[in-house]
Amino acid sequence: MYFLQLISVLISMKVGHVRSSRLLQHNHNYNDDGYVKAEPTHLIETIQRRYDKRVRPFAETNRPVIVHMTIVLGILTEVRENQQVASFVISHVQKWRDPKLAWNPADHSGLTQVVMPRSLVWVPKLFIYNSMDTKDMLTDDRYDVRIQHTGHVKVNSPQFVSTLCRINIDLFPFDTQFCAIALASPLLSVEEMDVNATQPPVDSYFSGNAEWQVMNVTVKQMKFMEEGEYRAEVHYILHLNRRPTYYITVIVVPTFLISALSILGIFSPGSNDGPRNEKVSLGLGSLLAMTVLLDIVAGAMPKSDAIPLLGYYIMLVILLCAIGVAVSMAMLSMSRSCIQTSKMPPPHYYRLLFLNVCRVVKQNGVNSGVPMNEKPTTITPRFPDLISIYNQLIE
Repeated sequence: MYFLQLISVLISMKVGHVRSSRLLQHNHNYNDDGYVKAEPTHLIETIQRRYDKRVRPFAETNRPVIVHMTIVLGILTEVRENQQVASFVISHVQKWRDPKLAWNPADHSGLTQVVMPRSLVWVPKLFIYNSMDTKDMLTDDRYDVRIQHTGHVKVNSPQFVSTLCRINIDLFPFDTQFCAIALASPLLSVEEMDVNATQPPVDSYFSGNAEWQVMNVTVKQMKFMEEGEYRAEVHYILHLNRRPTYYITVIVVPTFLISALSILGIFSPGSNDGPRNEKVSLGLGSLLAMTVLLDIVAGAMPKSDAIPLLGYYIMLVILLCAIGVAVSMAMLSMSRSCIQTSKMPPPHYYRLLFLNVCRVVKQNGVNSGVPMNEKPTTITPRFPDLISIYNQLIE
């Protein structure tokens, strides 16, 4: 009799426990206002009750977290050659698996994925160590992550980055630069977190600006050692090709025209009324114009020991103009000395100008030029009276 009463009491306690658990579960599905909670909200609350974002995934099994990452967006905003800094707007995707975030879809109305704030889950910590300035495009409360029921997590991080970029100016303005955005783990070793970097997908978007064109983007994965342990490192390398149209239009073509006109003006024949000082003024004006153009090129380039290709071109033009001015000044000085002394130029003047020295002699009363190394031939005039009359008329 007592045994039957004990069994009935146990059965009633079991039924009450089941009812209380169902009631508790039923109450969990309602909010404070009495409305039924949405299934994603109930799922997020269920995950957060058993999840600690301070602990990395696989920490209890001493397995590394494998982070799959790549870049999907890269827009070049500015390149400051004299400071060797490049600014980009980038967006890179990170994927990893966290088993503590997995759930059974059958227990949550077949829900297989959910989007929740990034601040509620553990995320890989990577910093851009070659950056002068890094700004997140969104605030912390506006970043979201997408979580699958298998525990796979995906996050997309848009950022504005100003990185150091070593500029090679040897072929300026026909140069190609390689600027890298280097990310590394500040603390976790490869035994705790490893990176699997992949090349950008086909539907990625990369764009340059008015001066530079983004030719290609390469993702490079490597490891570095610090304090006896290896850490993950990823490089996003952007290949930049300069558009030279601006420099050809503004510098190359005017330089060529100024130099050609100045050289033609310097070596053009003068008038018969004496020496002309305008040739020297033309050459000095061309030198001044070339110096201004060279200063423009030097102001856009970093202060290094290398000279760009356009700099060599302008320096060559300056050298040609300087030689032309020197020759013009020398000819002006020789001309003035001959005019002041009222004498013919000495033979070494002709040799400096690569000219043959000739002596004017009269043949049959007519002036003719004969080289000085040749003796003039005398011809007896046939009509000496007519020749004397012709000479008197000439005088």
